[in-house]
This record gives sequence, C-alpha cells and structure tokens, in this order.
Amino acid sequence: MSAATVLVAQGEKLAKNDDVNAAVAKFRKAKQWDKQLNFDPQAKATELAAQSKLAEGQRLVRDGKVSEAVTAYTDAQKLDPKIEISASAWNTLCWDGSLRKQAKLVLFACQKAVTLAPDDGEIRDSRGLARALTGDTPGAIADFEAFIAKTDSKDDKAQRQRWVKELKAGQNPFTDAELKSLLNQ
Repeated sequence: MSAATVLVAQGEKLAKNDDVNAAVAKFRKAKQWDKQLNFDPQAKATELAAQSKLAEGQRLVRDGKVSEAVTAYTDAQKLDPKIEISASAWNTLCWDGSLRKQAKLVLFACQKAVTLAPDDGEIRDSRGLARALTGDTPGAIADFEAFIAKTDSKDDKAQRQRWVKELKAGQNPFTDAELKSLLNQ
C-alpha cells in the first residue's frame, strides 16, 4: 500500500468524522505523493462529510431522535448543496417523525419525498399521516385515498379507509395507541 493510498484513506476517515479541513490537507498531501490521483480535495472531503451526515440523520430518525435527524439532514445539505437525498430517505424522516409526534417538524421532508416521487403510494401515505397530525384534514384524506388506490394490501387498505371515514366525520383516528401500533409495525 502506497503512502498516497494511506493518506487518502486517512482523509476519507477524517471527512466522514466531519473534519473537512484535516481531510483536505491529507488529500492534498496524497496528491503530492501520487500525481495520478485525479480529484478535487475540497469537493471530495465535503461530499464524504455530507454523505456521513445524511447517514447519521437516517440512524437518528430510526432511533427516535427526530430533531437531531432533521439537523443532520440540514447539515448534509449545507455541506453539499448538490447531495442527492432520495425520496425514500425523506419518506423515512417523514413517517418516523410523524409517528413520534413531530409531524410539524418533518412536514417539509414529506413534501420533498412527494415532489421526488409523486406517484408513490407509500410516500403519499406518509405525508397523509403528517398532514392529519398537523390539522390538514383535506390534504390527509387526499393522500390516504391516493394510497388506497395504489396498495394491494387488503389490511392496509381497510385501515386507511377507516382513517378517511373518521377524518371525514371530524374525528382523529391517530390516538396514542394507534401511533404506537404503527411505530411497532
């Protein structure tokens, strides 16, 4: 293993640990040792740090740390405005955040997921939950109806139909017990 390879590996580790400046220094030194290396040290360090922040955000939301997850997603985008965050990643933040009674905080993530995948029933379902929890009953009903039209699951369809019926009757189907049940699925 060459000295340059070792320096690149050290730089990658530093970038993933959010030490971008130290990573850039390692990458620059590696390029001095190996003129064949063809990458922009600043761009590589920033991209790796942003990807690491995004992965951290995904772990945090699964652990129920919604506010910290939102911060990590935001930090990832600040580090690398071109970072591609998938509809699935936004959807996970939307769904898990909503189930943990943080719907207002994650509604933006729900919107981003729907923008990226407007025909995805699961994503519309997640936004429907967030909308219901933030008082947007008509929006929630529209999203749940879009999910109902796309799902093949009889159980999920029946559950969403019950939610729509309750929402149309002015009731809130999302009791603490219902949210806990959904979180445990």
